[in-house]
Amino acid sequence: MPASSPVEATLRILMNSVPFLMGAAVVRQPPGSDGVVASVGKMPWLHDRRLTTLQLPDDTLPSNRAVALDWPVPFQAEWVGAPPRLLICRLVFQGRTVGVLLGTLISREPISQQAREALDLSGELIASAVAGETANGASTPPGPAETEHPAPAPQAPSAPAPARGIVASELVVEEVRKGLAAASDARSLGRVLRDAISQITDASAFSVALFHMTRPEVAYRYKVVGPDRDSAELGKQHVDDGQACYAARHDRRWHVFAREVAIRDELEAHVREVIVLQVPMSISGGVFGIVTVQTFLDAGFTDQELRLIATIVEVAAPHFAQARASGRFQPPPPVAPAAGDAPLEAPARAVLAPPAPVPAPTAPATRASEHVLRDLLRRCAGAGFPTAFLMGVDPGANLLRGELVADGEAARELDYALGISSGKFAVPLDDRYNAIARAVREARIVPAPTVYEITRPAMDVEAAQAIERLARGGRSVTVPLIVKGDAAGALVLGPLADEPSFSAIEAVRGYVDDATKELSELWS
Repeated sequence: MPASSPVEATLRILMNSVPFLMGAAVVRQPPGSDGVVASVGKMPWLHDRRLTTLQLPDDTLPSNRAVALDWPVPFQAEWVGAPPRLLICRLVFQGRTVGVLLGTLISREPISQQAREALDLSGELIASAVAGETANGASTPPGPAETEHPAPAPQAPSAPAPARGIVASELVVEEVRKGLAAASDARSLGRVLRDAISQITDASAFSVALFHMTRPEVAYRYKVVGPDRDSAELGKQHVDDGQACYAARHDRRWHVFAREVAIRDELEAHVREVIVLQVPMSISGGVFGIVTVQTFLDAGFTDQELRLIATIVEVAAPHFAQARASGRFQPPPPVAPAAGDAPLEAPARAVLAPPAPVPAPTAPATRASEHVLRDLLRRCAGAGFPTAFLMGVDPGANLLRGELVADGEAARELDYALGISSGKFAVPLDDRYNAIARAVREARIVPAPTVYEITRPAMDVEAAQAIERLARGGRSVTVPLIVKGDAAGALVLGPLADEPSFSAIEAVRGYVDDATKELSELWS
């Protein structure tokens, strides 16, 4: 019979020491795809992805001290009788969080003093066992076939093979060092890093964000996506990689989390889950940039992939810091490109780092009108409506077409799902059941309890429900825009999780009146 691992052995000691404990498991920190280190007994909580991918900040729970919570049992788990309580403990070893202990406690009584002492002692032992197992896994020597008999005559020595074992990892790091030494600007450095990470794991989207030296914003962003359609759409989706993101604010080697994104094809939108890895770049303790890798793989990232990606980012950080300090973001333009030169980017991937936008030659009144409408959206955000968008009347087609969206993250996700700012989202003005069309026709404020009522007939019920899950709410309020007595469009507040207050709607009504007055003066 194979011997139990040290972590499993300490879990069994915990099970024998604490009454009414039916199961226990340990989730590794920071979380990876193989985050569950060991599990003993009945553990319905392992069906809950929120717990198996949980990353606890250091100030969330006390070190190695368990807390009982009334956490709902996942619907996938079969459970008979009274629902158990979740036992959770942040495992800390030598000042570092190494894991999270989860337990199934079937008693509703307070934890006794004896059980509390057993839990505290077991927490210390389990934390030590997890730390030891992680250290042993990281230092396991490679087999003789890898160390003493490398593959003869590789076809492409400049492109490292997928990382397997410590020797292969060292080869990847060495190739990265050579590539970084030959690059002098942030774009070239990003390409070296992108090529290395694509050899380590499946990267549906990759980006490097370098912070501004003096202002709280991203000064330069290098972004690459995969060749398939969903990866190209993922590259358009916003992910927070600025100075306010979790990875930049917390002293951790990496941060992994899951999120849902809306992917739109020719006919409809669907929601997919993506696993996001963010690795901070820092010099002397100060974070100056974020490397973000996203994948559609259900398994996410393995522990070996996480450690190797973090290692090559640490190797690349001084080079990026030097390029950032000198302002060398783009390579200098070539003087005379040769006819036989290879393309700058690998053919399987597309770079999404467009140059600074050049304003289109439009009339001054058009630019001023857009300024008025964008200011209206900003004022709505200040009134507590960060998710909002504007529709404009297309009289020739008898349609309401999407125009602008607010700057909030949820609003951008909605834009990607519906195609509002691109004008793809349209509603017939004579649709009897669409809340936006009804508000414009009747020149009155119209609330709607579901997303389907503002998106039909462009979307079916299932697609609208997917948008509600993405936006975490389905309520909306439509305010018509009446300029000089004619319907010009509509302001849609939402989707919202809760019913907005009367005072908030009245405030927005005043903002709309101010905007329509300005538009009347401009259009006259």
